[in-house]
Amino acid sequence: MPVPFPTQLVGAQFLAERQSALLADEPRCGKTGAAIMAADYNLEEKVLVVTTASGRPIWRRALGVWSPYGRQAQIIAKGTDKISNKAASVIVGWGGITDPKIRSQLIGRKWDRLILDEGHYAKSIDTKRTQAAYGDFTLGGQLINDSTALSRAADYKVWCLTGTPLPNSPADIYPMLRALAPHKLHATADAPDVTKYQDFLHRYCVVRMKKISNFRKIPVVVGGRNLEELRARIGDFMLRRTQQDVGIRAPIYETLPLAISPAMRREVEGNLDAATVLAAAEAGDTKALEMELGPLRRLTGEIKAHAVVAAVKEEFECGLDKIVLAYWHKDVGQVLKDGLSTYGVVGIDGSTPANIRGEAEQRFLHDPSIRVFLGQIQAAGEAIDLSSAANLLFVETSFTPAQMAQMSKRVTNLMATRQAFVRVATLEGSIDEALQEILLRKWTAIREVIA
Repeated sequence: MPVPFPTQLVGAQFLAERQSALLADEPRCGKTGAAIMAADYNLEEKVLVVTTASGRPIWRRALGVWSPYGRQAQIIAKGTDKISNKAASVIVGWGGITDPKIRSQLIGRKWDRLILDEGHYAKSIDTKRTQAAYGDFTLGGQLINDSTALSRAADYKVWCLTGTPLPNSPADIYPMLRALAPHKLHATADAPDVTKYQDFLHRYCVVRMKKISNFRKIPVVVGGRNLEELRARIGDFMLRRTQQDVGIRAPIYETLPLAISPAMRREVEGNLDAATVLAAAEAGDTKALEMELGPLRRLTGEIKAHAVVAAVKEEFECGLDKIVLAYWHKDVGQVLKDGLSTYGVVGIDGSTPANIRGEAEQRFLHDPSIRVFLGQIQAAGEAIDLSSAANLLFVETSFTPAQMAQMSKRVTNLMATRQAFVRVATLEGSIDEALQEILLRKWTAIREVIA
């Protein structure tokens, strides 16, 4: 068993003392080990872990490593998989809990503990995975029908783990509080009752109506308000430590300008309205950015990828040992893979099978001949350790700040002895350079409510 850090022991004690709680430490702070130790403290044998596809092999390994009791864990990946009587611990993906065959097996068992890893996946009351975890929110959240929810199968003994509890807005934490700590939403001397979702939304979010057609408008959260009050409500339900709190040095962030020809720059920018694009970036309007940049985004990524291949080759020649390259489009990933194949390449994208994800992580961590890790941002941004590299380069970026923040911390670790560097590739002198600088500033400064 690894020697736990003091902050992990504090996290384990925090969880063990609470029937339900949120451990919201930033990525790479040791939440997985803390949760397993907490289950041991409480002598909880039958543990159900819900996690991401990448997280499944990591949790299976961690359950055997972090517990002295030799916990045997089984991964349930598809509906035909049957839970073994010998497996006290079961691990399933977030997508799996909505599969009727998997779900019927899970709710047919009595669990001592439910661990919702990357708990922000259940952030919307309308999604099937939120309802599978917590139940159906009826009458606007006034009632919850949880007769077939995993939380009920675990007798409401639920620990949520996530480094980004509010990936988009304060509204994201409502389902968790409503299901696991409803008393936190009741009226107090200083705050009104926000048990209903709409009351919570309008108390803690700035909402604007957005026109999507001549006949329809939808509410869109554009900011937060009364956030000190929300922090007070959450109170001792949540424990959060930053990487700095636990002794991890924060990455140094900077841009990497890539020189391109004037003709290429004109091709990339096309007929873009620069003012509209930059204003949307400042406002965090991801839909507007997608609308304005969608047709050119893939082209921009491919141009960057070819330039990044040349730049990374030079850095290897100058002594760089390993690097993580993050991207968005699969075509971009293929350009990177083809261009850097001689340096030993592994990676994870949305189509990578669960068993290969864990293998890719371990090869990059321990095999010196594997020098490049290619990570598709949505698939590789959570639950994996890439800290054998101290350099991460975003060849492409996401317009969602939380995804960028998560991915950037894959190269940090409690045991790391080197300073981590995170860079964002930009096309020098183009609107892309201005856009990426705005996005970089925004996602490195996320501190809403959870700071």
